[in-house]
Amino acid sequence: MKVVVGGCSMSDYTGAEVERVYGEILAENIGADYIHHGAGCGSNYRTWRNITNLVMNNEITEDDLILVQYTDPTRQEFWSAYVNEHFTREQKYNGDIIRWKFNAHKWHNTNDFEHKFLKLKEEHFTSTEFDLERFEYNHYLFHNTIVSKNIKIAYIVMDYGIAKFIDRFNKNEEIHIPEDMSTEIYPMSKDIYLLDGDKSHLNQLGHIHLATIIEKFLKKKQWI
Repeated sequence: MKVVVGGCSMSDYTGAEVERVYGEILAENIGADYIHHGAGCGSNYRTWRNITNLVMNNEITEDDLILVQYTDPTRQEFWSAYVNEHFTREQKYNGDIIRWKFNAHKWHNTNDFEHKFLKLKEEHFTSTEFDLERFEYNHYLFHNTIVSKNIKIAYIVMDYGIAKFIDRFNKNEEIHIPEDMSTEIYPMSKDIYLLDGDKSHLNQLGHIHLATIIEKFLKKKQWI
């Protein structure tokens, strides 16, 4: 069995004290292999891209488990002809795949071209409403692809305001997501689980806590 996790920095090795993320801890606890696709500044599109590729390449089967931690739906990824060493960039196709979110132009500033592009994207080419619409149909396509392969999948919803869309899916029979198919977890509300001075990321105790919550959920589903 493999545990595959996709998400943003919430699911990544964020902070000096985080040596083991919740997906890794969970996999170890249930005796599974671990595939990590959490990334700083990661987007839902990055998660969909990487996990769908695993499915298309038959690297994930119905014996495995996918955990998707959704993030801000405005986040995107773009290819750039410019190569630069930065933790939010992935060298691929003779260039970089760069991860974008609001204010990205302030720290992706490798050259004037990228700086202008990322700033224009934020100021003139981003619509929250349109991005939420795109989230809905991309989630629909992704989820039903996974379900059609009989692969187990659950969604971890952090405090990004996206939970209302998971709720909407649960109530929409056309999308075929049973209410217990998604698990909404909000450990960020307790400071004990957060990095010092950081209200957005889990500390090591938070990752352990989240792994425990997910394991209980999986046992309730009789998936493990």
